[in-house]
Amino acid sequence: MAPRLPTGRVLQVVEHLELADDGVYTDMEIAHGRLANSAARRVTFERVRLRDADLAHARLERLVLADVRLEGCDLANGVWRNSSIDRAEFIGCRMTGLDLAEASLRHVALHTCGAALMSLRFAELKDSRFEECILTEADFQSARLPGCIMRGCDLRDASLYGAYLQGVDLRSSILDDLKVSATDLAGAVIDPLQLVGLARTFASLLGVSVRDLREDGGDRDA
Repeated sequence: MAPRLPTGRVLQVVEHLELADDGVYTDMEIAHGRLANSAARRVTFERVRLRDADLAHARLERLVLADVRLEGCDLANGVWRNSSIDRAEFIGCRMTGLDLAEASLRHVALHTCGAALMSLRFAELKDSRFEECILTEADFQSARLPGCIMRGCDLRDASLYGAYLQGVDLRSSILDDLKVSATDLAGAVIDPLQLVGLARTFASLLGVSVRDLREDGGDRDA
């Protein structure tokens, strides 16, 4: 479900904004806003478009986003723990190291975002979609992701320990070197090529060594 941004009228354009605890910001477009290193709790953005905004290293715990679109924003190394995000789009955003631990996300879409090392530990995602995102070394430990779609994403070295993946569609994503236990992928949907790529991971979990005969110098009895 896409953000419900106002139609028929222009959003108020804001370039300079100072965030305050319990601040509520509605019906506005924040263009090129410089909000890096901001610190505030329980901030609410509703019916807001953020374009090319700098929110790097911002501490916005218990942030509320409702009907928000973020385009080309820098959110790297921000702390958004325990946040509530509903009907939001992240397009071409830099999200490296963004901490969304214990957040609640509904109807959230990420398109072509760089989100390596992003943390979604113990988060809950519903009706959400990731497309062509870099999610290397992302942390989904104990997250609940029922029915989420991750298409064309790079999930190398991502941690899925204890995650609930029932109905998660991982087809076309890179799944090399996932950090998982033997049952963590139960319920997920993958394609045949991914199954081949995951064979070494599954073998490792089962304690099976995969080694080419040539690694032992060939068959000495031949």
